[in-house]
Amino acid sequence: MSDNGTGPPRRDTIRARWRLIAGWALVLLGAVFIVLGWIGVSGEPDVARQMSYLASGGVGGLTAAVVGVGLLISEDLRSDRRRLGRIEATLLDVNDAMARRDGGAREPRARRSR
Repeated sequence: MSDNGTGPPRRDTIRARWRLIAGWALVLLGAVFIVLGWIGVSGEPDVARQMSYLASGGVGGLTAAVVGVGLLISEDLRSDRRRLGRIEATLLDVNDAMARRDGGAREPRARRSR
């Protein structure tokens, strides 16, 4: 869905949210690997053959899931940082407006660079 909800997703939206998309895809892929590894191990009575399923399904799935969760956390932190930046800019604008209203009784604060 596009930003206005009427069409296919826009490229810049996908590009901006790639961490979210890749994170969920890796978590899902990791879950599939783990389930397939478990199915393989449960059907194999020989312990030596179970190790290959454990190595490929269990470890591979766990790695994919951990990397996916890391990407999801990274995207969450980025969105929080953007949101806090907007809040800070709004507060600085309010402070400047209050300083002008008070006739210069307050010093307008310098804007921080981002």
